[in-house]
Amino acid sequence: MNRIKLALVMIIWGSLGVFTSSIPLSALSLAFLRALIALPVLFVVMKMKKTDKVELSLLKPYLISGVLLGFGWLTLFYGFKHTSISSAVVIYNMCPVYVMIFAPLVLKETISKIQIAVIFASFLGLFLIVGHNLLEGYGYMGMALSAISGMMYATIVLINRSIKVRVDNQTATFVQIFTAMIVLLPFVLIDGNILTVVDLDAMAVIYTILLGILHTGVAYTMFFSLYTHMKSVEIVSYSYLEPLFGILFSVIFVGETLTLPQIIGGILILGSTYIGEMLKDRKSKEKDSIQNVSVNAQNPALSTINGVLKTKNDGEI
Repeated sequence: MNRIKLALVMIIWGSLGVFTSSIPLSALSLAFLRALIALPVLFVVMKMKKTDKVELSLLKPYLISGVLLGFGWLTLFYGFKHTSISSAVVIYNMCPVYVMIFAPLVLKETISKIQIAVIFASFLGLFLIVGHNLLEGYGYMGMALSAISGMMYATIVLINRSIKVRVDNQTATFVQIFTAMIVLLPFVLIDGNILTVVDLDAMAVIYTILLGILHTGVAYTMFFSLYTHMKSVEIVSYSYLEPLFGILFSVIFVGETLTLPQIIGGILILGSTYIGEMLKDRKSKEKDSIQNVSVNAQNPALSTINGVLKTKNDGEI
């Protein structure tokens, strides 16, 4: 059931590009409305969970992430509207690659040969897609902002990794999206195009509401609820369904065509990052296994306890 829920979340997020391109509002207005409409849903969920009061000092990294999230949505939506959806999706999903590049610099993590190979393959794929799109007549701005969006999400990942004392997921999500709305508000007021929302037809209004409630409020709530029931490697592996569905929906509903350079570029980016994550997880498991063998060899009593616990857990499964 949890896997079905996760796949459903990826399908919802995969349809984001199609929804965005179908709503005749600016990227700025859409990013703001997405946050604004989602907040009541997230607030209700937070209250239903009866979360504990949180010290304001613990919210600082989530406030910073919220600022990045708001501008990340803005740049991604701009990318959807100014280049092909499939290209924007793939370029944005360079996010794990940016994390691999900057994690050693920011978090002092080591970079493996596998990660170096993933980075090289991903950038080769990126150059293929960008080069083809420029030849097709797409402007560079949409692709550049899609890439910037991926970098912003990568920064959010790095910030989340660096957090020492965490708050609950419901509070964190509400704070981030509330901050995203607040930081976009001045730009929305200056821009003034938000008033064009009154001119939307019924279908565009429905799409806009779904963008906030379904794609944000419901999807984020479902996604974070799965963290306590699924292993991180499972969640990572399923997350690659999002760009695949995004590309599929752009072909089916928008009528985009995929060319050979786009397909090869997409495979290089998504395929290499997926393989890299899976190999990283396998290496981590092997390391943990070696450490457990070493500990058990030094402490026979602990080995016996571990054996009993494993038998108990296997029986429960």
